[in-house]
Amino acid sequence: MGGGPTTTHVTSGDLKKVVQDMPPAGGYPDVIFKKATINRGPDGWMIWVGSLLTVAFGFYRVGQCNLERNAAKKEKREARMAIVPYLQAEEDARAVAAKLNQDADEAEIMKGVKDWKVGASVYNSERFWAPPSPVEHPRA
Repeated sequence: MGGGPTTTHVTSGDLKKVVQDMPPAGGYPDVIFKKATINRGPDGWMIWVGSLLTVAFGFYRVGQCNLERNAAKKEKREARMAIVPYLQAEEDARAVAAKLNQDADEAEIMKGVKDWKVGASVYNSERFWAPPSPVEHPRA
């Protein structure tokens, strides 16, 4: 068939003896692992526990601050509600003084008009209407 090289058959006796690598006499020296390992930080579970404790403490502090802030708001609201009657009394006194001044000015201006009643309502209703107060009353 082909014109390739001729092969020769080799028997097991013709092969060289295999020499296996062996350790030196007395064995290899011990490997020191302590020098080879470096500290790479805390374990994973330590990081998780630390993170969870930090978050829990943060939520605790937020809750405490919310309680303190709500107590301060309540105290301020109650203090404002306590002085509302005094503020209203001051405003009523101011409104009465303003009404007397307004009536005096009206009487001076309209003194020549016949059948003019000073302080009488110009509207056809007898319902009481309180003017809006310029004092800001506290809201809840």
